[in-house]
Amino acid sequence: NEYKVDSVWANEEKITSAKPGENILVKLANCGVEDILKGFVICTNPPCRAVNKLICQVGLMDLPDNAKIFTAGFQAMFHAHTCEEECTVVKIFETTDRKGQVNKKACFANIGMKVVCMIEVERSVPVETFDDKPFLGRFTLRTEGKTIAIGKIMHLPPK
Repeated sequence: NEYKVDSVWANEEKITSAKPGENILVKLANCGVEDILKGFVICTNPPCRAVNKLICQVGLMDLPDNAKIFTAGFQAMFHAHTCEEECTVVKIFETTDRKGQVNKKACFANIGMKVVCMIEVERSVPVETFDDKPFLGRFTLRTEGKTIAIGKIMHLPPK
């Protein structure tokens, strides 16, 4: 949806601009509270992409007790900026171990490896590639209360 920024507020004062990290209140014209959900992104044209599949590189830091390997079909929560969505690893393209050895035919990965894989999220999320917009190109995968991977988005599907 497209909305026009009506005004911006900080500490109950109307302001004309804000810096990254500041807590602000944004009033949008013709937009109610029910029109906005957690994870929405305010951006200029061209708008941020909303996708449900992405190709990424993740660094595996931990794995849950019930799954000692990371493989296609692995499920977790995808956390990017303020988005939280259930996700599934669809395909693993390659792994790199701690020694730097690359396996282009990998089927699974373990803690300490870097993995290039495709992830599918339940509902579309507003993201960009890490190279284009680093803030919108970073994410974490969490499950069972622990962060299992930190990732960066490498490619988005064609428009």
